[in-house]
Amino acid sequence: MIADETIDRVRREARIVAIVGERVKLTQRGRSHLGLCPFHKEKTPSFNVNEERGFYHCFGCSASGDAIKFLREMDGLSFVEAVRYIAERQGIEILETGSEDERREYAEARRRRDELFAIGDVAAQYFEKMLRAHPFAHYAVAELRRRGLDPALREGPVAEALSAFRIGYAPYGWDGFVRHAKESGASLRAAEAVGLVVPRKKGPGHYDRFRHRLMFAILDLEGKIVGFSGRSLEEPSAEDLRAASIEAMGASGEPPAKYLNSPESPVYKKREAVFGLFQARQSVRREERAVLVEGNFDVVSLHARGVTNAVAPLGTAFTVEQAMQLKRYAPRVTLFFDGDSAGKRAARAAREPCREAGLEVSVASPPDGKDPDELVRDGGKEAIVRLVKAARSMLEYLIDSTLEGASPGDAQGLGTRIRAAFELIKAEEDPAVRALAERHADSIAERLGIGDARTLAALASVVQRAVAGNPRATSGAAMPAPPERARSRSRRDDIGLEVFGALLDFPELLETPEVLEAAGAIDGDAALSIAALRQSPGLVGNPEQLLAKLPRPIHSFAAARLAAPRHPTMDDARAELLLNVEKLKRLELSRHKFEVIEELARVQASGDFDREMALLKEQARRARESRGL
Repeated sequence: MIADETIDRVRREARIVAIVGERVKLTQRGRSHLGLCPFHKEKTPSFNVNEERGFYHCFGCSASGDAIKFLREMDGLSFVEAVRYIAERQGIEILETGSEDERREYAEARRRRDELFAIGDVAAQYFEKMLRAHPFAHYAVAELRRRGLDPALREGPVAEALSAFRIGYAPYGWDGFVRHAKESGASLRAAEAVGLVVPRKKGPGHYDRFRHRLMFAILDLEGKIVGFSGRSLEEPSAEDLRAASIEAMGASGEPPAKYLNSPESPVYKKREAVFGLFQARQSVRREERAVLVEGNFDVVSLHARGVTNAVAPLGTAFTVEQAMQLKRYAPRVTLFFDGDSAGKRAARAAREPCREAGLEVSVASPPDGKDPDELVRDGGKEAIVRLVKAARSMLEYLIDSTLEGASPGDAQGLGTRIRAAFELIKAEEDPAVRALAERHADSIAERLGIGDARTLAALASVVQRAVAGNPRATSGAAMPAPPERARSRSRRDDIGLEVFGALLDFPELLETPEVLEAAGAIDGDAALSIAALRQSPGLVGNPEQLLAKLPRPIHSFAAARLAAPRHPTMDDARAELLLNVEKLKRLELSRHKFEVIEELARVQASGDFDREMALLKEQARRARESRGL
């Protein structure tokens, strides 16, 4: 475990503007820096980053936190990973807790893990070099060019996509990478652990797992290479083999698998990995949507044409774990699978993982036989964007798929399909989606060629029964009542917040007579917050800990003020403080006046003349004080 003193030092010394500025374009505005929020889509900048407090806050979506939280939310790092990232960046020595044996064991486990990441980078560099230099690389280049991804381009979106996905070539032959690893001093043990090389069945040594394949690197959410996916290529001709003085490897009698992926390892779990999510993560956040396609080439091809929120599962059906990874970055996903029967099956299978992860899911429908790679090559980014915008909800897509091909003349087949469609409605858990499905009865009937009112009414009745059949929701249930309106804050509450805000801007004002004078007239959350600030004024430099001491209802106000102080100088803050103290005095006089009037009414009714005169004298005295007399 990392020692608390290291974590505290990391929080103090983290250069949050530099860290955020590498991911968000920031412009200095007063005491803060301003940019477009990376956590939601916006056109007008509302994302504030404050260097002196080490804190950020978005006025649009209320996202806020320190540098550690930013890295966790933005890059998907764990708390420990974020702390280590900042510590290494700032040159801060990391102190570990625990016994000497525990620290030694942890250090060794980390060394081995880093070794696995290192061999992945060695392999990626080798494959990239082979794409440029190997005599058989033209087979890989030809496949890329066929897809409109010419590796000869040195700049532009195509070059950027090929570089971002570390596209390379695994050479023809048995031991090209094995020899390279030995020559470069890389660990063959680590290469075997991540599946780059395979031990020979007879005799010592290893051979390459990936041979004569176009290579795609698989990156984790920190940008570290955890595996590879290799696409098969056309076999070299006998003439090419002779010219390169390379012996044929020999055919097994079966064509090679189209894609070969790295096996699971300590750093790579197939069920969790989402191909392209590291490259797409900022775009997915910005668009608040991921576009999930089927294959590696689909992802790279879409990124090269500007659809940079495209991702894909890797060699598996879409899993709950992958859905959860996407949910960290966006609330919605559009399934954009191939238009063939396999693509339709994959879309159906993705329903449950998306539901479990809480993703709002829609389905884009490409023309039959077309995949996203072909569509974007033919129609550019606009063709993809148009289909994504036209995507249907998952339930509507499933109903349409179920009823597809139904014939009004086949009564038995039609009945089976209708029952299947309404079973889908019955299984839907979202009340809003189910209500929409109920209203789709007429469109379903029209799709089936049912035109008479009696049949349509019967169909609507089936829908009604299907919806009512789910015990968790009924078609007649009223929509949940909107939450009660929050009680309006009084003027005193608002003034108290302004006083507290000025103190957040300049905690040095806490001990001034004006604050002491105002403190007695402030109550509620603002009073509690001022008390907490007076108790620990140094926590202004540690916003996360300060917020933990403040009442929950005031967090949003405090986070915004910490990230974007209103007052540029202490004199400005003091002036507002004095102004608000005067407002509080007037409010106090006004409150007392009404209390006196009520009391006068009571004593007049009781006939207590002496008490009435005393109240009038007290009111006159206060009136003279308010005029400075």
